[in-house]
Amino acid sequence: MKTLITHINPHLDDIAAIWLFKKYHPDFKDAGVEFISASREAASEASPDQVFVGTGGGQFDEHKEGLKTSAGSLVFEYLKEQGLIPVDPLTKKALEKLMEWNNLVDTGQAPNSEFDAFSVQSFIRSKDNSSESSTKSVELGSEILDRILKVLIKKEQSILDWSKRVEFESKFGKSFAVSSETVDREFCREQEGKLFLMYDPKYPSVQYFGPEVDLEPIYQKVKELDSEASWFLHQSHHMVICGSSSAPDSKPTKLSFEELIDVVTSVW
Repeated sequence: MKTLITHINPHLDDIAAIWLFKKYHPDFKDAGVEFISASREAASEASPDQVFVGTGGGQFDEHKEGLKTSAGSLVFEYLKEQGLIPVDPLTKKALEKLMEWNNLVDTGQAPNSEFDAFSVQSFIRSKDNSSESSTKSVELGSEILDRILKVLIKKEQSILDWSKRVEFESKFGKSFAVSSETVDREFCREQEGKLFLMYDPKYPSVQYFGPEVDLEPIYQKVKELDSEASWFLHQSHHMVICGSSSAPDSKPTKLSFEELIDVVTSVW
């Protein structure tokens, strides 16, 4: 049985290295994980079925590499060389961004943040030197990395979808409409615009979003045009919503994507 070995109370990059091996290397899918006291030479006595990451002085121990690599980045480059990293563009770009972030965190180059206590690297590390707590850290960290990867893949898809956006002028200022399953409010906040119409064809669901404008006129208009749909005016008045993954029992609008755009341009 293959075994991945790292030091007790592993860092984020050590967990990332284990996660990468188990996720993308077929020989390590069911590998065991063991923890040792930090060592610079333990890897020299390793058997062919043992791989040390982040410790031991072996191939995947970044401590002999200076401040340019981490255990995670060393494993990532190795898996790329072996042709084991997915080749589809969205996953590849997402993994590269994930590894870049991991590397910045591990080498102390990530920007300082007042929210450090809420960061991934702080709460996956219990600083308890038991194998039990280290195992829990690896399990939790792996689950978090899975979810981060999904978010980053979604972001890459949003970038592609955004390239097909419709841009138009309205009383609210520069406005955009996009049909996408992934574009969300946080993505829109990064764009230059006053009003955003997001149409998700999967549910289907609709969301008008204007972070700086009052959208009650839009709410009144869509209620007039399609009174049976489950329209909701958020208490901030910056969102008008009809349907979402959080409200699967809501009644979708019968208005088409084009008609939803017309709603915005007709409100003057």
